[in-house]
Amino acid sequence: MDYRILINYLQTANINFMIGSGASIPLLETLGDVEVWLTKLAQEGPGLNDVQKNALRASIYKAYFDKAIGRNLTKKPDDCYKDTIGQYVAFLSTLNEILNRRGNRLTPKQVNLFTTNVDTLIENAAEDVGVEFNDGFKGSVNQIFDETNFRKSISKVSLHFQSVAELPVFNLYKVHGSINWKKLSDDRVGNDYKLAQVKKISDALVGITPNQFVETTYIDSGKTKSHTYEELKDAVRKLTIAKDDQYDVFLSEYDKLIMVNPTKHKFQETVMDMHFYELMRLYSNSLEKENSVLFVTGFSFADEHIANLTMRAANSNPTLQVIIFAYDASEVDKFKSNLKIGGGALNSNIKILTSKAVSEANKDNKDFPDLTDHFTMGSVVKLFSYLRSKIPGLNGQ
Repeated sequence: MDYRILINYLQTANINFMIGSGASIPLLETLGDVEVWLTKLAQEGPGLNDVQKNALRASIYKAYFDKAIGRNLTKKPDDCYKDTIGQYVAFLSTLNEILNRRGNRLTPKQVNLFTTNVDTLIENAAEDVGVEFNDGFKGSVNQIFDETNFRKSISKVSLHFQSVAELPVFNLYKVHGSINWKKLSDDRVGNDYKLAQVKKISDALVGITPNQFVETTYIDSGKTKSHTYEELKDAVRKLTIAKDDQYDVFLSEYDKLIMVNPTKHKFQETVMDMHFYELMRLYSNSLEKENSVLFVTGFSFADEHIANLTMRAANSNPTLQVIIFAYDASEVDKFKSNLKIGGGALNSNIKILTSKAVSEANKDNKDFPDLTDHFTMGSVVKLFSYLRSKIPGLNGQ
């Protein structure tokens, strides 16, 4: 795809992003087979007794906690944390500059960031950059989450001439909840910005010796691979469990997190909870808006409910453009399968891009950046930085 097409979207369209777990590498890991394991465990019949099911559930939740949750407690930033947060900082900074120079004044200077991630990396990056940021919480001391807090525009009035200028705003929609959400006594959602509940879960894990959990992965030829669910079942049957209730504190604390666990039943869970339902409705509404673009990074559309909503919007809204940044060429068929688009989308408005294809399409531009062989968050930021430099008025600064 020619870079000028992407610039046109950034200048004229309503901008949306779908950000998945792949964007938080290297600090956090992708979910791997966690969804498959939890889904099969939920369907498990008499093959395991209740104690074994409890042990296996705890082991899978521990694997998920280690991959996507626990590392958010990092107190002393290491290189891994700095690299990951740096990617988000560069991402927000670049988009903020692009929005500041939008030529189309009829389109709001807002970016909707939809994510299935439950970590707090985007929030931390926004704090570092200092951009106008809306995560759905309102208040100063006792912040309360409410979907009505979205869709607000922010303007600045000049001191002398009373002219009004709209400021760029980033709206963060965490469609699967977040590790910093906490349930209040009146059933409202508050902001656990210090991650006190995550710390309680971490402390509960300390009370269980590692050999009381089933290993969910193994090393083969220097690479980490996941066990099959049947292998996990065999392993938990052989596990010598010290006490029937030893996992209860960990599981009890884990269940207090307000988030949707990665299972094939996640859609039913989101409908049951008003917040998750409302966030998915807002996602659908954003894609159905005329002249919108959805950029996708680090997300495979393995989440069936999001895939279905996206395809429905793409098929019903010909003015919507879906631009997917695939990790590499081997991922293209997976996207087509997950989105069920077969030979193509109804309106031909879904584009699956690889870094090699984009580089090839722009090879005549000598200053076009080296995107490497993969579309990671880093290479996506590199591409958008180049687009920023080509927008009139920025002059590469």
